[in-house]
Amino acid sequence: MRRIRLSNREIKELRESHKFAAPIMSNVDTVEIVPLTEKESIILVDGEPLLSKVSVKDLGEFIIPSLYLIHKSPKGALLPPLPKAVVDAGAVKRIIDGADVMRPGIKKLEGEFNKGDTVFVVDEKGRAIAIAVALHSSEEIQQMEKGKVLLNLHYLGDRIWRASLELAKKTS
Repeated sequence: MRRIRLSNREIKELRESHKFAAPIMSNVDTVEIVPLTEKESIILVDGEPLLSKVSVKDLGEFIIPSLYLIHKSPKGALLPPLPKAVVDAGAVKRIIDGADVMRPGIKKLEGEFNKGDTVFVVDEKGRAIAIAVALHSSEEIQQMEKGKVLLNLHYLGDRIWRASLELAKKTS
């Protein structure tokens, strides 16, 4: 996989523009981007696949924490708390198959968020299964009974997850 090394200026811009990037990118030596597709890239921080860049038609580009960071990296403890959507067991299978999060599958929301914010999707035991972007604010979602509420950007088993595991093996 091709790697593109970021300059110190680009690293600083990335760290300053994303609240969750700052703590995991302090005191880093190298940051590289590994393009997977035209719309998906992995961001390696000192060789670890800690962030992902995902482009979504009509919504733009998102820099999000990777599920590798949450599940496998000790740096996951440095991640600031992000809002969560707790989903029921019936929704988990669909979400890890790539489906977006629908209102009926959400058992509860933890934390407040606005439209366009990054939200962790977790199962009832608190395990992160996906990273999504909010299509509505948490307040609006609480009032809704049906409809798509979170856009699934990255989930366990997807291309980003598989490539992250492969890249992590090469650096360990």
